[in-house]
Order: sequence, then structure tokens, then C-alpha cells
Amino acid sequence: MAKKTFAAGMTNSGILNNNGGDKLKEVQAKSEYNFQYIDKMKIISNPKNEKYSQDGIDALMESIIINGLRHNLSVIYDSEKEQYRLVSGERRYHAICKMEEKQYKLLFPTGIPCKVEKSTISELDEEIMLISANHDVRETTMEVKRWEVSRLKELYEAKKFKGEIKNINAEIAKQLNISERQARKYTTAEKLIPELSELLNANGIDLNQADKFGKLDEDAQQAILNIINKKGTIENEEYQSIKKLSEDRALEVKQYKEELTIAAEQIRKHETLVKHLEEKIQSLQKSTGSEKNKENLEDEIKYITEAKNRAEKEKAKLESRIEKLESQQREKEKLQMAISDSELKKISNIAKTQQALSILENSFDTVKNNKAILKEDIDLKIRVQLLRDRISDLLDNI
Repeated sequence: MAKKTFAAGMTNSGILNNNGGDKLKEVQAKSEYNFQYIDKMKIISNPKNEKYSQDGIDALMESIIINGLRHNLSVIYDSEKEQYRLVSGERRYHAICKMEEKQYKLLFPTGIPCKVEKSTISELDEEIMLISANHDVRETTMEVKRWEVSRLKELYEAKKFKGEIKNINAEIAKQLNISERQARKYTTAEKLIPELSELLNANGIDLNQADKFGKLDEDAQQAILNIINKKGTIENEEYQSIKKLSEDRALEVKQYKEELTIAAEQIRKHETLVKHLEEKIQSLQKSTGSEKNKENLEDEIKYITEAKNRAEKEKAKLESRIEKLESQQREKEKLQMAISDSELKKISNIAKTQQALSILENSFDTVKNNKAILKEDIDLKIRVQLLRDRISDLLDNI
């Protein structure tokens, strides 16, 4: 097979004008894309490329020897070191460096074809460019794709803080050639508990599931994990039931926090009142008889002292209320640390009931006509049971 060498017009930036010969194409490449041939000794690796796998170098070297270099390298000139730092093409560069010198000189007599990026580019933009370039030329794992999105999010957050961009997900989508919606799904997946995160990396769950699960609290995610571990999958009805329990817990926690906030604010006001009354008492005690007679002074001190005592008692009640609320919240957190096996069984039974109901509805017109009644009965039983469980929890905490 004839050996192929790199054609100057074949760059990552696109196809050049075909009018004219190879020499014209090379001139176009140099002027339009800042295209240069650079000796391998003047090129250095980029530490930021360490996240990407550098395996298969020997096979890549053989491919380049046989088929030529299909994509040029992308570099940035480092004026301090007088060298070119790689942005894209780390594996290709290492593969070329593994060639025997004779083979290298034969294939790259004037150096390795490189697109030289602007040296004035910021460190943030350099890393963004590096991630984008690696994404374009590599088949990466789910784990690496998630890292790309996560790292780009960090970089774009820094740029947004500087006022350089507005929509982070839109920028991520543009660099990775995905939709904004998909970018948001990757971001939500970062909220998964470790076990579900590992399942996503191992393709045990897909990105759509990860997006749904990541929006739930950790207890709900643990319940989902338990079902997947037992059954290998989770039905939508089971997920919806767990989601409902999660939302109920979130609402309950929110209500507790609101009560705690109100009680704490009342304590603050009473502390201010007590302090004011104490200052007033001290002021009256220092007053002279020329301003008020002794009897009136004693009456006012007595009145203010009683008001102060009432305020202190109210403050003590509020502090006790806060302590009770916090105790109740801790107890509920213990009880709800994870959805129990009995609850999981109930969820499974609900899912089976709903599936059976759906089959009946599709099979019998008579059942279909009574759909609302049947669903209402089932929902009523579930609600009654949930209310009983709630009442039992509340009684335990009184």
C-alpha cells in the first residue's frame, strides 16, 4: 500500500478552496488558518490533557505510517519557553514521537502540520478549546463526557462571573455539539448518590433516568437504588411513587424550617424587649426624687419588671418550642433515613395495581367507563394508609 502524507488543505477548520494546485492550498492554509509545519522537538505536551486516555499509541503510530496524518495538531506558542504547547492532538503527537527518526523524517520532512492558535488566548479559553477539541476527535466514555460537562461548567461559571457570557448551558452545548437540554441533564446527573453515579458510568442507567433521579433527595435515590439492585430495573410507576414520597418529605422539611424561622425571629424580638426593659429599670433606679416621687418610681419599676418577666417567660416558651421542633425534625430524619422494605413493597404493589388497572381498562369497555371510580378507590386507600402512618409518627413525637 502506498504511503500517504498529510495534505495541507485537510484541517479541522474545514475544506479549503479546491481551485488551484497543492501549492495554492498550502498558501491558503497558512494565511487563513495560521497553519505551520513544526518540528516535534519544539512541541510540548499539555498537562490539561492528562484527563484523557493516552492508550493505543502503537496502533495509532502504525495507522499514521500507513494512512498518513488525517488531522493536524492544534498548538499555542509559548514565548517564554519558545515552544508550542499542544491543545489538540496529544495521542497523535506521542504516536509520531514513537516513530524511528528515519520514518519521521520521511513522513514529516518539514515538521508536523499544526494549526497555531492565538497566543493571547486566556487560560480559561485555552482549556475550553482543549476540551472541545478532544471531544470532537475522541470516542469517550460516559464518565469522561460527564467530566467534560462538569469542567466546562466550572470554566464558564468563571467567565459568567466576569460578565463574558450569560447562558452557561448554551455555551456547553455549543462546545460539545449537544442540545442545551442534554447539557442540563448532565449537570443534574452530578447530584446522584455515588452508587447511582457509578451505575450511570457503567451504563446501568441512562442519562434520562439520571436526570430524573438526580432531582430527588438522597433517601429517594437510595430507595431507587435498592429496587434496581433487587430487580435490575425500576418501573415508572415505582419511580413516581418514590418521587411523591420525596416531594412530601421536602414539603414537610420546608414547613419545619419556616416554623423554626418564625420562632427564632420572635425570640430575637423578645430578647430586644428584655434588654430595653432592663435598661429602663436601671435608668429609673438612678432617677432622683426631683423628677418623680418615690412611690410613683417604685410603681413604674414594678410594672416594667413584670413586663420584663413576661417577656422572659415568652422567650423561654419559644426556645422550648424551637427545641421541640428540632427534636421532632431529628426523629423524622431518623425514621425517614431510607424508605423501608415495607414501603418499597407497598410501592411495588401500587405499581402492580396500576398496571393491572391499565390492562383492564384497555381490555374491557365496562371497566374503562368506571376508570375514575376505580382509581379514586385505590387512591383513597393509599391516602388513608399514608395519613395513618403520618398520625402514628406525630403521636410518637408528642
